[in-house]
Amino acid sequence: MHDMNILYSAKLRLAAAAGGLALLAACGGGAGQASTQPAPVAYDLLFDGQNPDGTRLLYRVGLDGGAPQVLGAGYAGTRPHARADGKAIVYSSLPTDELPAQVMLVENLSGPAVPLSMNGPVTEREAVWSPDGARIAFHSQSEDPAGDIFTARVAGKALLDPRNLTPRQPGDPMMSGEVTPAWSPDGTRIAFTSYRGGTPALWVMDADGGQVRQLTATSTLHGDYFPTWSPDGTQIAFQRLNLDFARIGVLNVGGGLPRFLEFEGKAYSPAWSPDGKWLAFSGLLDGEYDIYLTGPDGPPLRRLMRAGADQGPAWIRRTN
Repeated sequence: MHDMNILYSAKLRLAAAAGGLALLAACGGGAGQASTQPAPVAYDLLFDGQNPDGTRLLYRVGLDGGAPQVLGAGYAGTRPHARADGKAIVYSSLPTDELPAQVMLVENLSGPAVPLSMNGPVTEREAVWSPDGARIAFHSQSEDPAGDIFTARVAGKALLDPRNLTPRQPGDPMMSGEVTPAWSPDGTRIAFTSYRGGTPALWVMDADGGQVRQLTATSTLHGDYFPTWSPDGTQIAFQRLNLDFARIGVLNVGGGLPRFLEFEGKAYSPAWSPDGKWLAFSGLLDGEYDIYLTGPDGPPLRRLMRAGADQGPAWIRRTN
């Protein structure tokens, strides 16, 4: 009881101090200065949505219950990814008969999209920004028909200093493509999916391509894709796909077996929120693809419903 009284008295003193600070701020703080406390950072969701009429555009939606809105001028593509400052995105264009998927850039989220891809008629897609916003990692088929993970520096509307981080090694199978890269929060590592073991599994490497190691076991029964890092860099969520089911797993980067989130339907392409509060994913339930939100350890579960098939979620910082 004595300890409880001490805690209660301490709470009263803290409350009184907080009230005094609030009164000082309301009165100008005694020095005529407004509060300099920064506004809390908020995040919205991006995703690509296929509409009932067959068109496919990028959308943005807040977590406050508002309806999803077409992003900017309307961009037809998939796999959007936002720069850390929330002021630019990259995404994959839709392939056509004349041109395969290309990496596209949108600055200020209002103007036209411009191609960043370097090689014209070669598939390049799945671009993601480095945490410092200076580079992107992406899948490119410019040196191998199966594709490799490249990085390049973004300078204006061009890519400079491209580097293949996963060139073919002696003993690799003929079709050993690498896809779906993801930067670690500190920018020092990249997780990705590789077929070098024969079937798709998760791997991780240093951001310069060194120190490559396997994270999930190679299996003929399933494939692992779309890694996304926890903000503290200790865990990776991913999509596990087999012939008749898809689910979201969470794995410790240091090793061990993954645990899987409970969801009644099929779950695809997770995206960990920068504040660590949510895992967003595309879920197929009752014949509908919608974006879902869940805690990293499971429920509560939220469904963001929209007419159409919504996939490829990513997070974007709100800038106003």
